[in-house]
Amino acid sequence: MQLKITNKIIYKLLFFIAILYLFFPTNNSSLDAYNYAASIKYGVDLFEPHHLFYNGFLFLFSKVFSYVSNQIDELSLTKVVNSLFAIINLVIFLKILKTLKIRKKEICTAIIIAAFSYSSLRYGTENETYIIPISFSLLGSYYFLNYLISEKQLYILLSGFFGSLACLFHQIHFFWWLGLLMGVILYKKQFKIIFLYVLPTLIIPIAYLLVLYYYNYQDININNIWQFVFHDYFSGSAKSELSIMNLIFIVISSIRTFFEIHPKIIILIKYNWLFIVPLIALVVLLYKVSRELIYRHLFSKRKNLNIKFANTHLLIFALHMAFSFYAVGNVEFLVMIPFLILLSVFYIIEVNYEVLIWLSITLFIWNFSFGLYPNNKFKYYNDDVLVKFIEEHSDNIFVVKEQSVLTEHYYKTGIMPNKKIIHFLKIKDLDTILKLSNQSFFYTDIIDKPEILNRAKLLEKENINFSHLKKVKIKEYKGFYGISTIYKVFWIVD
Repeated sequence: MQLKITNKIIYKLLFFIAILYLFFPTNNSSLDAYNYAASIKYGVDLFEPHHLFYNGFLFLFSKVFSYVSNQIDELSLTKVVNSLFAIINLVIFLKILKTLKIRKKEICTAIIIAAFSYSSLRYGTENETYIIPISFSLLGSYYFLNYLISEKQLYILLSGFFGSLACLFHQIHFFWWLGLLMGVILYKKQFKIIFLYVLPTLIIPIAYLLVLYYYNYQDININNIWQFVFHDYFSGSAKSELSIMNLIFIVISSIRTFFEIHPKIIILIKYNWLFIVPLIALVVLLYKVSRELIYRHLFSKRKNLNIKFANTHLLIFALHMAFSFYAVGNVEFLVMIPFLILLSVFYIIEVNYEVLIWLSITLFIWNFSFGLYPNNKFKYYNDDVLVKFIEEHSDNIFVVKEQSVLTEHYYKTGIMPNKKIIHFLKIKDLDTILKLSNQSFFYTDIIDKPEILNRAKLLEKENINFSHLKKVKIKEYKGFYGISTIYKVFWIVD
């Protein structure tokens, strides 16, 4: 006898998901997460052009929360806020699916797939900029759908407003806004309706101009506007190119958007054989998919399809995939893809329900086991020890392996990254360190650092070699990936 899915069960599912998100924040924050938290903590860089409202919004949130508690850990607070917005995303997604008249049992599996896709779990439990704007883009889609059904002009105005607001929280959502605009143009072809959708977009240039003039204290001219809006591209922090690496990384990142793929999986299985269970679940899923493919029962065409909504979101999906490909398969630009693929591809095509159930189960088991749980339980490098050591030896030069050490140090001390703490990729050769140091030695954690392969490591090129210099082990500390060692390196040939 099959379980009858009711609204009560769906709400209980959302509550269960909320508990997991809120109680399993990552303990391995990224360099950006520490940097954003430092901006919020110290009230600086509150309006970054790439995600204009993110820091400022959370700064205001922290100030409001400070009236409740005198002791705030900004990093922890921002993770909670992102987790809450991850749940808000699911609630809006639920409203869209109900409006599309999707069956409750499908809604249940769609919510699980969206919630337990790895990108949702990873960024929904971290201080990153990718979760909050999804809420506003989903609201844009929700009101776009309501307009298609009722043709009330207020809905198209609200669709344009929330789509524009999403862009102010992260520029990547321009493509969602653009896709909705193209849907309006293709399916309505009325100047008034197009105008109503575009009108709220005025909040974007107004916001940028206000920040540029009143916060950055810069004159309003074309050059300053251009340099500010596209700051990340001019500075080189947003990288783009076209090569074979684009194809390789877009494939890897697309898979990793749904399933965590990382060398730590091997380490986890060695740590405890129970981590083999997700592999068993994956095998069962592949068997179910293969069986349904053989019997041609895997896909069927959905009846009562809102083709205008489906095609518009298929276009948005394609736009985001194309830009991520251009950005060398940046997985951070694919965080919205689970929602978009469910609102387009898997809305147009109805997938076998048994396969959907197993996909939901596998995503939950796999990403909880290899993502949510270990991210919370383990310190992968445990570089907190290194950061504390740097604090205690603030007059010395440090060459560090992980870039997050610089921003974690900044977050904990309020001291901006300076010439005494250097990421190894910033060093062309040993002379670079020598010019900065007036001492006979420097410290580093690069030697014997556990190496875990990832996208950043594949793109890195190490330029320095300490093998010929005298080295003394100062301190060892253990992380989940292995033992790191702080060395004192002398300007003496060993």
